[in-house]
Amino acid sequence: MVRTIIFDFDGTIADTLDSVVRIVNSNADHFGYKTVTKEDIPYLQGKKPREILSYLGISLSKLPLWIKKIHVEINKEILDMKPTRNIMPLLSELHKDTSNNLGILTSNTKENVRQFLSKNELDFFDFIHAGKSVFGKSYMINKIIKQNPTQKNNIFYVCDEIRDIEAAKKSSIQSIAVTWGYNTKDALKKENPNFIVENIDELRSILIP
Repeated sequence: MVRTIIFDFDGTIADTLDSVVRIVNSNADHFGYKTVTKEDIPYLQGKKPREILSYLGISLSKLPLWIKKIHVEINKEILDMKPTRNIMPLLSELHKDTSNNLGILTSNTKENVRQFLSKNELDFFDFIHAGKSVFGKSYMINKIIKQNPTQKNNIFYVCDEIRDIEAAKKSSIQSIAVTWGYNTKDALKKENPNFIVENIDELRSILIP
């Protein structure tokens, strides 16, 4: 039985939240939106991306240039970022089982992900699918499914955002929502993922039953 286990990157594997907030704030004056305060973060972690953009007042006309600028600045810091949890033993264990096909789906760049994985000794993945699609994440998941065919009940998406759960549902695969990323546990629960976990041991119990 071949299983495909797809991991989200930002928030799920890489602890990028603090850096992203700081970079977002450093560009607020230039792009004309309000900064994120410490008090804002829990509130925004319960919202979808479009709601966050609206709350901050980021102009949709400036959005493509803003996203590009944020990615450029994240590129400069990627080697200083750390994993969100001590996930290495679990990834190593999953990698050693040849029936597992491990991958990453990310809107970050492939080069960023590769540098991060290498720096943190997390080179356990069989594929990295990077980029964005106007059709959403489910479109990208479907491409992964075509490239790595197996029964859909043997495909898991380990993720940390509302939109990830929505994408998994559209693609009819199982979602495992982790609570240590970009969205809160309550926000994730409302989307009814197949599983929700608060630590690596709980994640292991699902992926290595």
